[in-house]
Amino acid sequence: MAALPKSVSDPVADAIYSHYKAVYGSEPARPYLGASALGKSCSRQLWYGVRWAKPAEFPGRLYRVFQTGHLQEPRVVSDLRGIGCTVDEVDPKTGKQWSFSEESTGHHLAGNLDGQVTGVPGAPKVKHVLEVKTSSDKYFKIMQKDGVEKAKPEHYAQMQLYMHWSQCTRALYFVVNKDNEEIYTERVEYSHDKAHALIDKANAIIDSAVPPARLSEDPTWFECKFCDYQSMCHGQELPAVNCRTCAHSTPVKVGKATWVCTKYESEIPVDGQREGCGGHLYIPILLDKCAKPVDGDATHVVYEMSNGAQFINGDPDEFGAHMSSQEIFSVADKSALGDVKVVELRQQMVEQFPGTRLVA
Repeated sequence: MAALPKSVSDPVADAIYSHYKAVYGSEPARPYLGASALGKSCSRQLWYGVRWAKPAEFPGRLYRVFQTGHLQEPRVVSDLRGIGCTVDEVDPKTGKQWSFSEESTGHHLAGNLDGQVTGVPGAPKVKHVLEVKTSSDKYFKIMQKDGVEKAKPEHYAQMQLYMHWSQCTRALYFVVNKDNEEIYTERVEYSHDKAHALIDKANAIIDSAVPPARLSEDPTWFECKFCDYQSMCHGQELPAVNCRTCAHSTPVKVGKATWVCTKYESEIPVDGQREGCGGHLYIPILLDKCAKPVDGDATHVVYEMSNGAQFINGDPDEFGAHMSSQEIFSVADKSALGDVKVVELRQQMVEQFPGTRLVA
């Protein structure tokens, strides 16, 4: 059978990609700040992630790439055992994957190890944290030249935290070249100062009620240009409506990754955080690209747009003139939020038909 022209879709491949997207694209966002992400240079990006500002969306092909990386892990474990290493893939105390979290952050910072290994050639008596990664040939060569700390600071930070939590003094960084199966390994030394600096960074992100400063004010800066939150950080895209983008909720350092709501004076379960409620009130700075807060209290915030028009974010079930956060999020043309005719028509509809809301 002749190869398909590039312009013609491949029904088999398309179906497989759709399958991966359906299976893995529906996974909910993790409820904690992951150790694997903390090494990123932009704290604002990490804050958006902790606050579930935008659901992660990838094409099915990339979800398959992610799974390919996971498939390497058992092979690497087998390779290490084949040369005489002892590899503990699971925590013997729990029988599950090694999991750690940072108590000083209220357990809002956490991560999972690929394993622990002893018998490593060159240091057979030292227990190592095991971190397995895959890489394209291009980045593999950079890794060989520069080492993990410079080439992949996120991975380096991840291992520092894992060593800190597990009390290991070394980590074995094991990278497989996806293009030719070449192997690169590096033994990483624990640094008390670097691990604690990362924990301090995590605490600053978790404790911040507003997004930290931008990495750059230039939206074309390469790290901003390829960031998932670029249109939100530098543009007018609004964060998703959930408890973590609400001014009423806050993470606390008591319990295990606990969030509380000041409006209802209660702890919010994780599923409840994802769903949110009608009382959602946007953290005001999150709307700063389309309007500025000029008044308000615990029940509502009044915003003024650049043309002087105003709208009110609040619970319409309490005050009909208030616009729910979901309405504000859903309206594609934000100028309509302050349009007098739109606001008056909406108010009339709300009075006549309670529960009426603006939609995109």
